[in-house]
Amino acid sequence: MLDILRPPFEKIPDVKVAYNVGCLLDIPTGTYLIGEHGESILNGGLTAFTGIVGIGNSFKSLIMNYFTTVTLWRFPESLCNTYDTEVNISVSRLENLCNRYLELRGYENNPITNGRWQITDKTVYFANEWYEKLKEYMKTKLTNKAKLLRRTPFLTRDGKPFMSMVPTISQVDSFTKFQTEDVAIQMQDNELGDSGQNTSYMKQGASKARFLSDLPKLVGLHDNPFLMTAHVGKTIAMDPRAPQVKKLNYLKNGDTLKGVTDDFLFLTTQCWQTLNATPLMNDSTKGPEYPENSSDSIKGDTDLILITLLQLRNKTGRSGLVMQIVASQEQGLLGGLSEFHYIKTCDRFGLGGNLQNYYLELLPEVKLSRTTVRGKIDNNPELQRALNITAEMCQMFSLWSHIKPYECTPKQLYDDLIAMGYEWKTLLATRGWWTFDNDKQPVPFLSTMDLLRMRKSEYHPYWLEDDKKTIKKKI
Repeated sequence: MLDILRPPFEKIPDVKVAYNVGCLLDIPTGTYLIGEHGESILNGGLTAFTGIVGIGNSFKSLIMNYFTTVTLWRFPESLCNTYDTEVNISVSRLENLCNRYLELRGYENNPITNGRWQITDKTVYFANEWYEKLKEYMKTKLTNKAKLLRRTPFLTRDGKPFMSMVPTISQVDSFTKFQTEDVAIQMQDNELGDSGQNTSYMKQGASKARFLSDLPKLVGLHDNPFLMTAHVGKTIAMDPRAPQVKKLNYLKNGDTLKGVTDDFLFLTTQCWQTLNATPLMNDSTKGPEYPENSSDSIKGDTDLILITLLQLRNKTGRSGLVMQIVASQEQGLLGGLSEFHYIKTCDRFGLGGNLQNYYLELLPEVKLSRTTVRGKIDNNPELQRALNITAEMCQMFSLWSHIKPYECTPKQLYDDLIAMGYEWKTLLATRGWWTFDNDKQPVPFLSTMDLLRMRKSEYHPYWLEDDKKTIKKKI
């Protein structure tokens, strides 16, 4: 009987994959799924359609490019195309941002120089011309889908490995200045102030709405995550007595997204707003709060920035979250330093020692201080890994009520796993982010949730022998 009544519709994919990027951005946007070896995999980070909005010079593009560079690093076949509507992208700057990652350094590996990341702007294409090119590209990708499918660690509902195409990323920077050819011609044919220009913005709004309405299918069908920036401005009330209408629950009264149409607010999977960006300086020295080295304490140096983010919209988690990340204007977002600053400001979660000299409870042998922590993060993979686990634990316990049975301090996790016979150095020599053929990578996979489950004797890493110390030669 049920077969007779069941509607004859094709189901959506069992998993809508998100690509882990770190820097405190995965837990708020993700959830853990069980993989084929019983492991817990965080499906969060870069999702289908991400908007990053804010006032001018609030580092929207820097955040967008962080999402992209980490994905290009962790998925070596992935590609990116950028449409620069403001004609101000520096290609050499993007090249330097990529060089921060060892796997992306050198002429043959850097996505800018080897062609994996292509950049164009409106001096080459109007928005409508670029969009037609993009659709042709997507059509070619779909035609070759069978060749582009890769095995993820996620499972389908019938227990088989979930297959996903190689991700291709598109950026629009910014959508506020997205301009089609018909509008450009209309504006050129009329002088400033002419009545003929009165309908140009209305016409451009209709084109933007059409483009945005196409995006969900374009993104979902082709495994092509979209990233867009947009400018935030102030609403000018024609009638000061009229009540203000909020178009998005967490958008501050009086703020508006300039030139994006309401669909931008409805269709983004994630939308982050940069509330402010201020130099992260030490009150006493007036130099960087976390100097890169001993010669990086120049008074008045404003390279290190603290960016405050508000999650305006989150279709995979909690909206309204306010968080801070650390960036260098020269080097881009600093994932490890952001995680350290986060736990330090969360009642020093996972930090032992005193206010001046301290250590991570997950790596007690490495001594830290305000002036040395940044350099040690850059040069110590074990410290990077321990920071990532500590910060994710802190976020999980803060944001997720269902995780309460697993709550513990990092010291309890460290002590208990060692007491159970695990070798801590082996557990730190892992990665917490997933990629294609996840169980065949040289660095074993072990998520923060896996560690918490191991403490409860609910999980044992599939790549470890029963002695809890020896890595299996073959999986």
